[in-house]
Amino acid sequence: MSFDPATEGWEQTDAWGLPEFLRPMWMRPDETGFSCGFQPSPALNNGRGVIHGGILATYMDHSLGRTVREAVGRVPIATIQLDLHYLAPGDVTQFVTVKGDITRQTRSIVFIRGTLTQNGKPVLSANGIWKVLSPRS
Repeated sequence: MSFDPATEGWEQTDAWGLPEFLRPMWMRPDETGFSCGFQPSPALNNGRGVIHGGILATYMDHSLGRTVREAVGRVPIATIQLDLHYLAPGDVTQFVTVKGDITRQTRSIVFIRGTLTQNGKPVLSANGIWKVLSPRS
């Protein structure tokens, strides 16, 4: 039986900027903001049957960026730095969840950390820095 995110309180959301193969993107509110999620497919494996590390990195970057963008009023942002720590292989059959927590914020720089999990098990952790850009005219 496959996992249905909607039955667990997840809502499909606009995934602007996220590569098509990582859609749909799901979001679920929680006590400190929200989490992002997606259902991987076997097409995302690295040849060893686990999710390719680059796929996990892409999803982490997008999810943490989404958290930052919401925190700064949806103005444009850009990743300055993203440090990744692979903790366990990602299972292509299990729903992926990312939760980001902003650790420091100035007018133009946001520091964030996040964890990518599957069934509550940490798979990837990250620390990142985002630049808040001027709104486009």
